Amino acid sequence: MIKKTAQRLRKAFARANRRIKSSDGLMHLLLLLRKAVLYVLVVIFLVFEEVWDVLRDLLVWRKHYARAMAAINGYSSTRSRYVVLAIYLSLFVPMEILGLASAALMASGHVAWAVAIYLSKGLIAVPAIDIFVANREKLLSFSLINYGYDLLMRFKHSPVYLATLEQLGRLKQRLRRLAKRISNRAG
Repeated sequence: MIKKTAQRLRKAFARANRRIKSSDGLMHLLLLLRKAVLYVLVVIFLVFEEVWDVLRDLLVWRKHYARAMAAINGYSSTRSRYVVLAIYLSLFVPMEILGLASAALMASGHVAWAVAIYLSKGLIAVPAIDIFVANREKLLSFSLINYGYDLLMRFKHSPVYLATLEQLGRLKQRLRRLAKRISNRAG
């Protein structure tokens, strides 16, 4: 899937380079870049969801985490929506900053650092998503958050997202089969 994405991006850039000689070439290049960036963002979002699922399954400290989240949710359930918003934003903003830092490192070629920072973003995302789920009504009462949530739900039901999710599921199954074969041969 990643190879196909890279091939599509290369083809888009090649088409853009051919058309840049015409008078409206720059505008066409900008449109192609926008499409390419959106496609890359879709892939990053899907990979992030997969990483988040794996991190959630692998949390050794789940018992302590569950107690802490119960305390936070108990505290936030008795408070106003602004307190809940402050708690949520205290996790959401650093999570997005780490995501941007990871993207910048990936673009500059520092893949190992980008992956490490992206995994730390996943660790912050676990409590952020749990807080959002527990306090959905209070957080969706803010119009900007409600608008963003509506956009996310439309995106998650789009054909592009569903097709990419299906491809990721197949890739995940292949990786599991490969890991099983390797462990069988080693054992």
